[in-house]
Amino acid sequence: MTNWFESVDIYCERLDASFWAEPLNAMSNLSFIAAGFLLWRLRSPRASLIATLVILIGLGSFSFHTFANRLTGLIDVLVIAIYLVTFAFLIPKQWSRKSLFIQLGSTLLFIIIIVLTQLLMNLLKPSLPWLPPGMYVGAWLALIMYAVATQYSNKPAARFLWVAVFVFPFSLLSRQVDMPLCDLTSGSHWLWHLLNGLTLYLSSYGLCLKQDSKS
Repeated sequence: MTNWFESVDIYCERLDASFWAEPLNAMSNLSFIAAGFLLWRLRSPRASLIATLVILIGLGSFSFHTFANRLTGLIDVLVIAIYLVTFAFLIPKQWSRKSLFIQLGSTLLFIIIIVLTQLLMNLLKPSLPWLPPGMYVGAWLALIMYAVATQYSNKPAARFLWVAVFVFPFSLLSRQVDMPLCDLTSGSHWLWHLLNGLTLYLSSYGLCLKQDSKS
């Protein structure tokens, strides 16, 4: 039986099992909270939903970098997954042709991309152990696809998606070098939070921005 309260130590900054052993990793989650409140200012049902999910990502990650056990780790991943699926379901609203059928198709295609990317990462992991999780690489590939699709129907929104496409690889790199460069940098996971908060703000803004710049 899984011990959900078993301590987890997988980040450079953590040296013991205490609550405040990862102060930078914990406090850098404020980037998600800030992004969520900025998105809330768009004042639309879509923006309010996505802003709530971004804030929950910050809270879930904060809990994982403080309590640091299997349960908080699961919560962290689940909230991110819910955000990604919600994004995939809502992004067709930025396209000229939109329907529930297209929204469901977008969600299904997103899940397929994630699964296939994860399978590929699993095959490559033995020889390339520091490859990022397939969920994140798949989400990046899907974001490129969504930026292309949005380009033809809402160029202002697409610009935000494209900037997010550019920023996210640097965000992911900072996540992946946390342990390999631990002795040199004393940890870089906090930078992943800051850059990922920016990525989520940019992509979410692109999701919510209408042609007339009103949400």
